[in-house]
Amino acid sequence: MQFVTIRELSKSPAETLTRLSGDGKAVLTNNGKPQALLFKIDGNSFEKTLSMLQKLEFMQNLTTMRLTSMKNGNSEMTLDEINAEINAVRKKRKGKAKSD
Repeated sequence: MQFVTIRELSKSPAETLTRLSGDGKAVLTNNGKPQALLFKIDGNSFEKTLSMLQKLEFMQNLTTMRLTSMKNGNSEMTLDEINAEINAVRKKRKGKAKSD
């Protein structure tokens, strides 16, 4: 997988997109630290790709909740606890969307 700096992307976006044509993936870095993933997509499959990424994000959040629960000594969460976690993530997302 390629690594692309934010500076490279801002100076030559077309060249960066051309580089993506190889394996179709790159890691966007800032000061040497990964900040984002770049994926080459087909305009016809945008919605499908976005849906898959949202499902992956959901799975990561679910795994994090389970690990946190186990770390706190809770083997199972109640329905109220699950709903509270879901609501917290949704509020966090809304806050990010508004700040972007």
